Amino acid sequence: MSSNRPWVIAAPTALLAPLAPLLSARAARQPVIVLESSIEAILADPGAHLPAHAEALLVVGPPRRGPRRSLPGLWVHDAVGSRVPVGWLPGIPSRLSAYAAAAARVLARPPRTGPLVVLGQWEDRFLRVALRTSRWFEKQRSSPAVFHWTADRVTRNDMIEGLGFGPGLALYFGHGRARGWAGYHGVRIEHFPALGAEPMGSLLALCCENASRQGGRLSFAEDLVLQGICAGALAAAGKTRHEDNRQLGPALNEAMTARHPKTLASLVDGADLPPGFWEKTPYRFIGDPAASLAGAVGATEAASLIFAPAPDDPLPPWPDEDLDRVPPLAATAAG
Repeated sequence: MSSNRPWVIAAPTALLAPLAPLLSARAARQPVIVLESSIEAILADPGAHLPAHAEALLVVGPPRRGPRRSLPGLWVHDAVGSRVPVGWLPGIPSRLSAYAAAAARVLARPPRTGPLVVLGQWEDRFLRVALRTSRWFEKQRSSPAVFHWTADRVTRNDMIEGLGFGPGLALYFGHGRARGWAGYHGVRIEHFPALGAEPMGSLLALCCENASRQGGRLSFAEDLVLQGICAGALAAAGKTRHEDNRQLGPALNEAMTARHPKTLASLVDGADLPPGFWEKTPYRFIGDPAASLAGAVGATEAASLIFAPAPDDPLPPWPDEDLDRVPPLAATAAG
């Protein structure tokens, strides 16, 4: 789907080569503008550098700086005063190629939405928020397919395998750390495959610290994006309040079904929240703010094969033919 709105990237010239797949994919659908001024100058006065009605600004900056220090928030203002979503990408040449290839694959998908994956930590307050989210979409006939993969239903391995099918959007509710999620007995970047999986369209990590730096390491959200796990993410570069995240869930649900957004930034911008809500949170866009919400071909069918029973559902019986293949206990012990 083409657009007349320019997509803008601010990056050193030396970092444009590894980003070529994404730049080419963007140029095939809309004007692409490369800003050559310093990152500091652009962010100090974005209206003097950004064209009118830009769709998004992607800032590729020094790896030693984190998202919270580098970006003023989720938006800046263009030449005519319109809000432009701004995303952060650490400028690590050896890792930008993987991100650019994944983001280009997501961009090439038809502009549909979904499937949607709801993730959550095994703790009552997070399970309630996640369940409310899933039930909202189940009631909307026009909503995308929804998979409820909270930690009481699926293992970490199955959850990560399912994300590798390339859903359009995933939401995580739970405790977060600079290095990952507390849910699923701990999730770190090391648990994700380095290559081979279909990238997710976008990720909403509604938790603390996922975009925070710690001990000189990249944040979990930065690692996810650079590894090509998703084309864009919304993550917090600091502590968040559970009440804020609990309020975010319904607002994002309504935005999804009422406005039918096609990109991460348009989903976030469409949420009906009190004035100044985002300014009091540490959330930042990581990767392309205009990342699609479109899933890979076959993602819905593949995700439906993940075993995810309801907490009160009995486990299905083990087929007799599978039991026949289980070795006798004595043989197992001897082996």
